Amino acid sequence: MSIPEKVNLTTGTGWGSGPCVGNTGSVPRLGIPSLCLQDGPNGVRFTDFVTHFPSGLAAASTFNKELVYKRGKAIGREHRSKGVHIALGPSIGPIGLKAKGGRNWESFGADPYLQGIMGAQTVKGIQEEGVVAVAKHLIGNEQEHFRQVGEWDHGDYDRLDSSISSNIGDRAMHEVYLWPFADVIKAGVGGIMCAYNMVNNTYACENSQLLNYLLKEELAFQGFVVSDWGAQHTGVTSALSGLDMTMPGEVFDDWLGGKSYWGPLLTRAVYNKTIPQDRLNDMAARILAPFFSSEHLSLPSCEEVPNFSSWTHHTYGQQYPYQHFGAIVQQNFHAEARSVMNDKVALETARQGIVLLKNKNRNLPIHKDDGVRRLLIAGIAGGVDPNGFNCRDQKCTDGTLTSGWGSASVNNPWVVTAQEAISRKARERGMLVDLSEDNWDLECTEELSDFADMTIVIVNSVSGEGYIEVDYNYGDRNNVSLWHNGDELIKRVTEGCKKTVVVINAVGPVNMEKWIENDNVVAVLFVPPLGQFVGVAIAEVLFGEVNPSGKLPFTIAKKNSHYADIRYELGDCCDPQDTFERGVYLDYRFFDKHNIKPRFEFGYGLSYSKFSVTDLEIYEINPPSEYLPCPSDYMPRFHTIEDDICDPEDALFPHDEMDPVPGFIYPYLYNEDVRSLDEDDCYDYPKGYTPDQKCEAPLAGGGPGGNPALWETLYRVSAKVSNDGSIGGNYVAQLYIEFPSTIVASPPRILRGFEKIYLEPKECGEVEFEIKHRDLSIWEKESQQWIIQTGTYKLYVSTSSRKVELCGEIEIGC
Repeated sequence: MSIPEKVNLTTGTGWGSGPCVGNTGSVPRLGIPSLCLQDGPNGVRFTDFVTHFPSGLAAASTFNKELVYKRGKAIGREHRSKGVHIALGPSIGPIGLKAKGGRNWESFGADPYLQGIMGAQTVKGIQEEGVVAVAKHLIGNEQEHFRQVGEWDHGDYDRLDSSISSNIGDRAMHEVYLWPFADVIKAGVGGIMCAYNMVNNTYACENSQLLNYLLKEELAFQGFVVSDWGAQHTGVTSALSGLDMTMPGEVFDDWLGGKSYWGPLLTRAVYNKTIPQDRLNDMAARILAPFFSSEHLSLPSCEEVPNFSSWTHHTYGQQYPYQHFGAIVQQNFHAEARSVMNDKVALETARQGIVLLKNKNRNLPIHKDDGVRRLLIAGIAGGVDPNGFNCRDQKCTDGTLTSGWGSASVNNPWVVTAQEAISRKARERGMLVDLSEDNWDLECTEELSDFADMTIVIVNSVSGEGYIEVDYNYGDRNNVSLWHNGDELIKRVTEGCKKTVVVINAVGPVNMEKWIENDNVVAVLFVPPLGQFVGVAIAEVLFGEVNPSGKLPFTIAKKNSHYADIRYELGDCCDPQDTFERGVYLDYRFFDKHNIKPRFEFGYGLSYSKFSVTDLEIYEINPPSEYLPCPSDYMPRFHTIEDDICDPEDALFPHDEMDPVPGFIYPYLYNEDVRSLDEDDCYDYPKGYTPDQKCEAPLAGGGPGGNPALWETLYRVSAKVSNDGSIGGNYVAQLYIEFPSTIVASPPRILRGFEKIYLEPKECGEVEFEIKHRDLSIWEKESQQWIIQTGTYKLYVSTSSRKVELCGEIEIGC
């Protein structure tokens, strides 16, 4: 490839300058089309005839690895059907440090092990369908406030000089925030997206320590690093620091302005030798490498292109609708991506993602024979938002919640609301059904609840991405309270109805203390964003057609002060610092460390069945070693890429062949660029950067996801599970490990395994866990390596992070 051809792969063509949310330049001479990058983690964004899958948080709540893998395959199939080459998902950051974080609902809960397993399963599923997956966001993107200068023009944003800096300690970086990225890299993920925020006071997308060392050396990531949209802040520095692709191509907040840190400036920097051509070769090779990395992936041909437009729903329109430029062409072919199989996967994920938190006197499931003949369904969150199901980016929150808002949202093909689905099932059983959707004028609701045998109150709490504000919530939630006067609605209903069921449709933890212990609140369901099947799944669980099996992927506190808070104010500074003071004590680990009793702990969830767990057995597969073996040296670099030694005049804009599209970013130089080239220009490389290839891998590295020895299985643990109830159902067995404190103190219990098993009544089965070397390791910052401490390791097979069923020990000596 020539220099302009390689640059064309690295630089987005601009916002709206192509059918997808992100489009690279093409290389027609080699038959490489513009690569299409499209959101996202829950389905294909900005198009029609696709499935709106349950959110990442819902997938995590299933605690079902096989089902999440199938969800990944279904998402990958639909991206492929729409002509997408690179899917922007899964989300494995935010990690869930902050309960009010706007994008927590996109990722897989507040535990790095859970995030890593579910992220890896999703990557495998997507890429097996021929679409490259991009895991995001690297790293520390735990709040939306202050993520970008210029995103808002009010309040403290006016004083913002730089994005917020997530300041993460070395041990927490490895044991918490990088942990799930190691899993997806081991699974073969093709791309990783760097975040908007700074990390330890350097922007994530130009942080050489993060990208060049931690990601590409320690974790041996072989694919490409792409910026979040507008997260690039420099040209040469970001290239040398490890960024491989910039999206959508322009400078942030100057969309369609045609200004880019790369494009022609990157071409110029290579020709004047500010950037070594080896680095450009590496960037281009990393972008193409994922398409050759497995039998399931291949480089698309010029015929394999998107069949939709992200910028218009019309069938025909101008080729570049944002620029009002170009001929009238067919923009949308309205290709059908859905299938019966995908519907089954989406619905089953929705069913298993619902968590039963309370079921006093077994009032659920609902039976007419138990005296429930008249049913009231109350709450605005159970119906249809006045703006419909598909307001832009799903910021319509006055109705049934299918997702949070922002770039991970998906157009709903249709939605069965909770109100509709519950009403239908009640009518089928001969019940009377009343409805009340007013959450503020409660006189009518009170009167109806007096007559009802049971009232189902549906409430919600919503968040999303930071570029959207809803009711003064700028991405992050302002609090963990229920929206739409939900607490008062529940209070007033319970005054008249002795059987009140609360359905919480929310993006994360909510405060329930005003009503959770009320005797008339007989049952509570937590329902994460479930996509288009939300109402169907809720109704099936309420009426017992589905036995609930979801588990909380986070902790619900009794006091708001027990959560790590969002930084909403700048104070005296203009460069906000967000120091992650909790270190490795994330979520339930913090509650356990300080002996704080939560309202509902991580991993908690009830069933309509009763299970028992017996016969714990522990087998040693490989003897553990305290230290990792040295990894193999790097293979020598094969010089299969020849440097382009052509005259820079060969990179001039080909005016004779094409007319420039307004706002479109090209890789070409102009005459004045060539005249001003000066090879004597010098540039200070980022600290630690060298263009020379290293011979030795760091001790923690040496293979995808880190030192290969970290992935060896050391122990196998098994237990028997029996269903002692009268209803078939799923049981989630969770393995927690308590580490010794030989070198450094660790959280009292750390999740290191989970298995879900379905059992018919009186049936018995077995669950097995594999404990890998990394599962027993701690990061020692002094020696910069993973170490297994000597001492006693306690193993807990549990129903939740606090309810232990079986206990065993492993003794690791010197």
